[in-house]
Amino acid sequence: MSQVSPYQARKATAFVSCSLRIEDKPFVDYVEAIVRQMGFVPFGTIGRHDASPKPIWEQMKDNIKSADCIVLAATPRYLQQDISDKLRTGNAMSELLHTEVGMAVAADRPVLAFVMEGTEVGNFLPQAVQYIVLKKDKSDFFDKWPLIQAYCHNARLMIEKKWAEDDRNGVIKWIVRGLAAFGGLALLGLAGGSSADEDDEGDEEAVGEDYDDEESEE
Repeated sequence: MSQVSPYQARKATAFVSCSLRIEDKPFVDYVEAIVRQMGFVPFGTIGRHDASPKPIWEQMKDNIKSADCIVLAATPRYLQQDISDKLRTGNAMSELLHTEVGMAVAADRPVLAFVMEGTEVGNFLPQAVQYIVLKKDKSDFFDKWPLIQAYCHNARLMIEKKWAEDDRNGVIKWIVRGLAAFGGLALLGLAGGSSADEDDEGDEEAVGEDYDDEESEE
């Protein structure tokens, strides 16, 4: 009998790394619809889901760090030519998307990367994460659906594992703080007891002195 995860009903947040150009919006919407169907909540995209007067790089870093994972919707942006092979050209994705993926990897966040067919992903992305190529017209959706489900399911397992670790660390910190507070109270109690004992000893000495005075007067 499989164990039910205590995090099953919890939604995972996904920072969406994508182009904001009008012509790329249908593909980005398509990718967001897929991850929503799989239980992820898209957020954080600068200019799409979030706006702030903070510097863009700082906002990107904060949003990625706050997210449970990053979803990349890669679309062609630049015409790129290979230096060693002049005949090899392609439509490369934006360098900003590479940067956001790099931030996610550095922050130890799972990356779900969906690439529009015909987009050159460069050298970094294939070395950093696995990705799924999708056709712009969605004609391969049903063929790719089992792979997409497995892809998202494994990301979800990684996220739930991190949630469990964070909860355990939180409990440990709470216990440590509780023990520290208890130890502090115990020390205060000992200090208070020592002061009371000293006061009692002082009182006994004072009584003794009074008795000696009475004897001397006699």
